[in-house]
Amino acid sequence: MRDIDPVSLRLFLATLEEGSIARAAARESIVPSAISKRLSDLEDDLRVTLLERGVKGVHPTPAGDALAQHARQLLQGMDRMQREMAGYVDGLRGLIRLAASVTALSGELASDILRFRGLQPQIAIDVEERTTPAVYRSVRDGLADVGVASEFASHDGLQMFPYRRYALAAVLPAAHPLAARPHLAYAELLAHDQVELGRDSGISRVFDDAAHEARTTRTVRARVGSFETVCTLVARGLGVGVAPLYLQAAKESALGLRFVPLADGWARPRTFVAVRDLDALPPAARAFVAHLRASAPADADNAAAGAPAAAP
Repeated sequence: MRDIDPVSLRLFLATLEEGSIARAAARESIVPSAISKRLSDLEDDLRVTLLERGVKGVHPTPAGDALAQHARQLLQGMDRMQREMAGYVDGLRGLIRLAASVTALSGELASDILRFRGLQPQIAIDVEERTTPAVYRSVRDGLADVGVASEFASHDGLQMFPYRRYALAAVLPAAHPLAARPHLAYAELLAHDQVELGRDSGISRVFDDAAHEARTTRTVRARVGSFETVCTLVARGLGVGVAPLYLQAAKESALGLRFVPLADGWARPRTFVAVRDLDALPPAARAFVAHLRASAPADADNAAAGAPAAAP
């Protein structure tokens, strides 16, 4: 088998994505006959049929589906290699793709990123905020080098390192009947309208389970994208909410709120640093993971975790 040309792989993926050799040719600015020749050569090299051709276009065979997965990973790796090598020309020694949850970015992660950049100014970090389940999917699929998110989602197949632990609190208007309590059980909030993060957030399932365990239902009046917005809408009277206790200093006085710690066992969750394979990471990403692990306080259970339990 001859060496496979990356250009052929790109044209193969373009054909699958467009569902037609003609449309792929138009997208890639190449004549259709040239794509057909490359695809035929690719099938000859691999000794398998990759595409089923018909009057309505092309469809992948099982072998074509398998090749598409490998081709995407290979081309992503080559693209990353080119970007990192180009970075050396300008003195840049690495680019880290970081996926982080709302909770992580609302806490100490931003400060830890800035400290790392101060120590390693030649390394760039691209940050994308995603929900907790999406953070772990991004790392698992190779779309992010490092993920930081809470334990409230499945993380099968990833290496996990404890990062920080935080407390959750009920967020109430200052005049609310429950606001004077020193602590609350989550079930005590369920008689009131709720303001929560979106359904795709990891913590939404935890609230579902907690309400089920309390044998009651909850009424969610608003679903939003950040804990800061939860606080804002609670202050405006749309209901009560739950947010990390570390937002108390910034939000309580400014918005006329009261943060009351939750007494439930799940209300002191951990955030984790997630990678697919620490040893396979580029040096810049490994240095960043080491920095985050060193930044974790002792009470974050700072030791490697093979598989911390997902939310019940």
